[in-house]
Amino acid sequence: MNQKPTILIIDDEPGLLMGLAATIKRSGYGVITAEDGDKGLQKAKETLPDLILCDIMMPPPNGFELRKLMSLDPKLASIPFIFLTARTDPMDKINGLKEGADDYITKPFVTDELLARIEAVLRRVNTEQARGRDQMKAIAEQDMNRLRREILQNLHHELRTPLTNIMMPLELVANQKFNTPEEQSHFIRIALSNADRLDALITDLILLNNIDQGSLNTIRQRIDLNSDIRPAVNKRLERYQIKGLEFEYEIPASGKITAPRREFIHALIHLVDNACKFSLPGGRIRLTMLPGLNGGVSIDVEDDGPGIPLDLHEKVFERFYQISQGDTRENDGMGVGLTIARAVFRGLDGDVRLLEVSEGCHVQAVLPDHRPEDIIYG
Repeated sequence: MNQKPTILIIDDEPGLLMGLAATIKRSGYGVITAEDGDKGLQKAKETLPDLILCDIMMPPPNGFELRKLMSLDPKLASIPFIFLTARTDPMDKINGLKEGADDYITKPFVTDELLARIEAVLRRVNTEQARGRDQMKAIAEQDMNRLRREILQNLHHELRTPLTNIMMPLELVANQKFNTPEEQSHFIRIALSNADRLDALITDLILLNNIDQGSLNTIRQRIDLNSDIRPAVNKRLERYQIKGLEFEYEIPASGKITAPRREFIHALIHLVDNACKFSLPGGRIRLTMLPGLNGGVSIDVEDDGPGIPLDLHEKVFERFYQISQGDTRENDGMGVGLTIARAVFRGLDGDVRLLEVSEGCHVQAVLPDHRPEDIIYG
């Protein structure tokens, strides 16, 4: 059953205020009353009524002034507003409508006419809101269809490119098209590199599905900071040799963390990959890892690239954000790296966030020490 709208009545004449409240209540509306403009403004903020019925001639703020004050508040500006006044000058009515009123009723009035005007205003507002919702729904559907097309097109590119770069070198090897063993070895390494790229993409898709299903792995395994982390990072850095990046490690000589090994390393590689991808040629990147006392770790990935505007610090964690830039995208990728990294760390009660810096980009990931109730394997 739909609840009847609530109407706020503001009038400094106690008798009229009580009579109006009783009349409107009998018609099934919820009613709130206020004896002057200040109280009316306060009650409007507290209750956000469906419609405001307000006298004009009141001590400051009068009706016109009150309407102007409400128009400055985003939460109140769209509330339907009806002026109720004894002033019959046509210019008063014009001024009232100019101030944004939805109707202007003069005293004395016929009760049935007042109720009909209230119904008409509410009906018009409901129709406009429904139309607005339909328009927003249509726009949302258009945006979703566009994003879906971009995702499918990009997925086709991300899959097809490494697959082609795997098959062509292997075909050449199978048909003995090389003059020297060194040349053959070079093309085999190309195939292996692209196989690794394809494996990373498939891992992304699997992890996204696990995130959606709420089945992301949280079993913590022992991970060595050097023997497990460095080789994986160095392997990813090979993709960016052409950029001549200067990469610095700040990792203790010894130390262990506990986390789901595949998911944790994959998330970390995404953080490093983003820094490499968006750094300018010859740029500097620093990876700092500080282990905790009981399996946790604090990770900082810093670069001196163009950085990310502060107003986009949360936006970049949205799934497919990079893809949603359409044909203007300058870099490859699905736009899910930060999404996955944050999900992995938050699944372990940690987090990934962007720190505010004057230059470049600074991503910090924090994994807390494991707790007695955590499942640890190995």
